[in-house]
Amino acid sequence: MSLNPVTGLNTINNILRAVKVRIPIEAPIIRIFTKMILTRELTLYFNRLRREDEVMSFEQVEKFSEEELN
Repeated sequence: MSLNPVTGLNTINNILRAVKVRIPIEAPIIRIFTKMILTRELTLYFNRLRREDEVMSFEQVEKFSEEELN
């Protein structure tokens, strides 16, 4: 998972360089979309970390005896 959504725009700008056109990354509309993409990427990333933590905690629970869990 990428945490750099602007990289896609940089790739597009590199391709468009042949025709001397550029999408300004700091443009207001692009900035809004970049923020939305970054927010989504971070949310997905934190959700994945949360799921991994839950799996790890369940794996460790099996190591404890019932007395220790109580």
